Amino acid sequence: MTFRRLFLLVLGVWAVLVGTASVAVPLAFRDRLPDPIASHWGLGGQPDGALPLQVVLVVHLALWLLVVAVSAATLRRGGIDSRVRRASAVAVLSGGAVFVLGLAALSVRANLDVPGWALARPVRWEVALVLVGAAVVGQLGWFAANRGPDAVGPAAVGGSPMRVPPGQRAVWVSTAASRVLGVIGVVAVAVAALSALVGGRTLPAAWVGVLVGLVCLAMCSVRVAVDERGVRIAFGPQRWPTRHIPTERIRGARAEVHRPWEVGGWGYRVRPDRTAVMLRGGECLVLHLTSGRDFVISVDHPERGAELADAFAAERSATGGE
Repeated sequence: MTFRRLFLLVLGVWAVLVGTASVAVPLAFRDRLPDPIASHWGLGGQPDGALPLQVVLVVHLALWLLVVAVSAATLRRGGIDSRVRRASAVAVLSGGAVFVLGLAALSVRANLDVPGWALARPVRWEVALVLVGAAVVGQLGWFAANRGPDAVGPAAVGGSPMRVPPGQRAVWVSTAASRVLGVIGVVAVAVAALSALVGGRTLPAAWVGVLVGLVCLAMCSVRVAVDERGVRIAFGPQRWPTRHIPTERIRGARAEVHRPWEVGGWGYRVRPDRTAVMLRGGECLVLHLTSGRDFVISVDHPERGAELADAFAAERSATGGE
């Protein structure tokens, strides 16, 4: 069996097992649960909403299907031959499994052997434990899957130096998008809305979920423009916020391949030696700044942009910054 088929088989079996467990575990205790069961808890940890067990099971299964959809979108974006995409898909599936099964376990524990849903046990710190566990297991899944064949080639570098004729203006524009962040944003907004509906009221926690989802949607894409004034980075479909790096701060530029773990993860990352805008692993525009730091931007086809930024930086250096 090839590596590709084995990987897909393992992921498929895992998806089926977790989906089955999310339904089977609560059903195994249905004779010891009230009808309906407590399905929502307020900020103080006390139950304030209830649903039939069958509806709760459907919600758990729907959450797991959303996790599987995010994982599938990750693989589809970069292809199964990309190691970083495989690791991302495994991280989503492993961390998502802990989250969904943890919610199912919390529901059973809170409702077990109580005469009515209003007397269900409070849920407080247990939610944080599930979230931390999901994050830790997701990270372990990433490291476990970050191996095997990789279709991504070595770092790309520019060809012959580019020259911009006097009196002419050159502009390079490219974009990059993260379907994972887009899906997470949609899922976060949907889960927050579902939480508010199930709870029968609009809760602060639901608004937090909506805020997280909107931030993910606003930061799920990036547009990079290079001209004689420097490099401008605009985030999201709304093209805001923006970050501008003037030419006088750029010492040179290259097109390189970078992974999220090399720069500290996804999103806007600041480290002692570099700043990164990382939406996905792969090709990146790397600006070498006069401060000694690097600015890494994940963007599609960065070779020509690197050549142009390098040309403008060299021209400004040759003219003494005038």
